[in-house]
Amino acid sequence: MTEKELARLAGVSPSTVSKAFSDAKDVSESTKEKIFKIAREYGCFGKYHKGKYTKRVIAIICPELISGHYGMLTDTLRTILEKNGCIAVISSFDFNFRKQAELIEYYASYLKVDGIFVFHMYNAPKKGYEIPIIGLYSDGNDGIDEISLDFRTPIKEAIDRLYGLGHRSFAFLGEELTQPKAQYFRAALEDYGDVSSYVFTSKHRFEQAGEDGVEALMKDFPKVTALVCAYDYIAIGAIKELQNRGLKIPEDVSVLGTDNLSIGRYTELSSIDATPREVCLTAWDLMEKKLENKFFKSLQKIVIKGSVIFRRSVSEAKNRQ
Repeated sequence: MTEKELARLAGVSPSTVSKAFSDAKDVSESTKEKIFKIAREYGCFGKYHKGKYTKRVIAIICPELISGHYGMLTDTLRTILEKNGCIAVISSFDFNFRKQAELIEYYASYLKVDGIFVFHMYNAPKKGYEIPIIGLYSDGNDGIDEISLDFRTPIKEAIDRLYGLGHRSFAFLGEELTQPKAQYFRAALEDYGDVSSYVFTSKHRFEQAGEDGVEALMKDFPKVTALVCAYDYIAIGAIKELQNRGLKIPEDVSVLGTDNLSIGRYTELSSIDATPREVCLTAWDLMEKKLENKFFKSLQKIVIKGSVIFRRSVSEAKNRQ
């Protein structure tokens, strides 16, 4: 690609493109970043780069951006990167791990970014990658540093609190991507021999999964008094459907979500805080050490514990017939 073609794509003059790659002071940082982004996308950044532009480029490969959880984590990480003088480039692999591997290869070998953050990294990175790769929520992947979140402990803490409030009929609503949380829910109830429980896995996601779950509950487990949802959107859908059926929150059913999205503060939804800032700051701290010293090899497996935030959606149990 010529500088003239690059200029046309960026909506600037060829002379501006030349000045940008020379780090000229009369070209704004935003214009430079726009030109460099397009140049990287078309694989010609190295062709024109004069070696004076010092910002590091870090790729973030996330499962999806539509969900509040991953959107919140990705945006927090992006903000931290930009605050530390980096440029963040973001891609989604849509829970397709073949696509995830292709994106890692693309950023590492073709765009030659300075570092990569990967959510739920499925396979160990190929040998020969010299750039640092850090996994987020990539439990048990040998060969990379990993930052994971402990949901097991806060789910157990939530169940203990609900049990202490008199609840004996527990249900969990999730979907196909939230099976680990369902397992944590089952394990948390093992200490109690006088409880009944129900687990529903929806074929849908987000609020629709909550609505489906309540429909199943009312048919199969109508005496439920404590409802744990795999994430906040499911909880919001469940609350709406419970209210449509004449049940009150929390008088009839206490509801707990996961992720502690900002909407929870306005809906009084109890939730498990995924501590996105702590996760992202820890990940950046590792990345920065690797960027500063290419011989830094830690292979750390860092686990950060979530915490339970109780709001008005949880209260003492009321016996339901």
